[in-house]
Amino acid sequence: MNLYFSEGEIFIWKKDQDYHSNPLSLSLRMQKESYRMPNKQGMIAKDIYTASTYFVKVLFCNDMDSVYVEKESKVQLFSPFIVRIYGGMLDQEHHRFITVMEYIPEHDLSDLLYQNGIAGDSWKEKMRVRHRIATKFLYGIDYYMSIYEEDPIVHRDLKPENLMVSPDGSLVKIVDFDWVHLHDSSHTVTLRREQKGTPGYADPAYWNQYICKQTMDIYSAGLVLFFLYTGHHHFHGNDEIQRYMMDPDYAYRLKDMPGVDPEIHKMIAKMIAPEAERYQQIKEIIKDWKAYLMSKGLWEDIPEILEEEEEDTIRFSYEIGDVIYRPYLKPCRFLPIEYGTHQERSQNGRVSGHIMSFYRLEDRIKAVILHEDCHPVLVRNTESVSEGDIYSYAGTQIKVLQIGRRS
Repeated sequence: MNLYFSEGEIFIWKKDQDYHSNPLSLSLRMQKESYRMPNKQGMIAKDIYTASTYFVKVLFCNDMDSVYVEKESKVQLFSPFIVRIYGGMLDQEHHRFITVMEYIPEHDLSDLLYQNGIAGDSWKEKMRVRHRIATKFLYGIDYYMSIYEEDPIVHRDLKPENLMVSPDGSLVKIVDFDWVHLHDSSHTVTLRREQKGTPGYADPAYWNQYICKQTMDIYSAGLVLFFLYTGHHHFHGNDEIQRYMMDPDYAYRLKDMPGVDPEIHKMIAKMIAPEAERYQQIKEIIKDWKAYLMSKGLWEDIPEILEEEEEDTIRFSYEIGDVIYRPYLKPCRFLPIEYGTHQERSQNGRVSGHIMSFYRLEDRIKAVILHEDCHPVLVRNTESVSEGDIYSYAGTQIKVLQIGRRS
């Protein structure tokens, strides 16, 4: 009999350790049940000491293979556009695997479009928000695909329900890596034959094959973008799903997108085209996507994308313990704060700090916290970093000393 959590119950969660991870223990009070199924449960929980909110996912396991796959899928990716997973704990006594992850108080893309809608008073404003969401979504994919070149991570279940977004596009997070294929892992391929994604979004050519390729996620991502820009699933209803599974001409041909720029339609069509004609790398899509937005004067609407292009710099100094650092920040550059020995980093270096990072947006400095044990102590403005702001990690203070243009 499955032992489900009850609302109000307190549970001590201890992250299972491996050779490179840090110990983590949380005292959680279960606040609200999000869902309950025969083999799993979702709960919103709060740390009784720090008041931090988490999402707790419980999988009831009958065999060790399912435990192994569930544990291996809890990949920790440090990107602003991917859900933060803190780790998993095997509760052997009650045959359950308990994962703790970042709590995101926003709708998924499907709920947002069907219920509240995209923010904006005009079609033009709503379209700008869609561009913002699409860009962050593509950069999130690029992040997890960029970590390993030889055998890249593949999500395998990209769909609107697995993209958490805010109405204005300020928050975009790819979630639910349950079916992910990890680098150099045979288990994440061979033990998951029963599902290769979601009908209507997964590439039908690989539905029953032990294969994981980047082009599978590119196909799914194209259909997510179709949904984002039209508000409709590309393949809808049993008849269309059956035809999509059986008819390649139908599965790889994009429908019309009324009111959407033909250039966007062209790019999405290439994302879901037959594999030989499809984009082969996510970076190819981002290159074309960025060129399109720049040609329309829309790229500056997405300041969160972190790239270095200009020479103008800001002098920035901060203190960790007794050590003072004085780097220069170019526009939109991440400045990683590395502490300890284990670093999670992307190959392209966009997000490499294991604890926190500072980055610049025009004349402001912003901060992103990447580690569950790092937290603000004194922050004057939640919108940007100020001189005198203090953060703490493992009892050590990180203090901002100076922000100013380089003379």
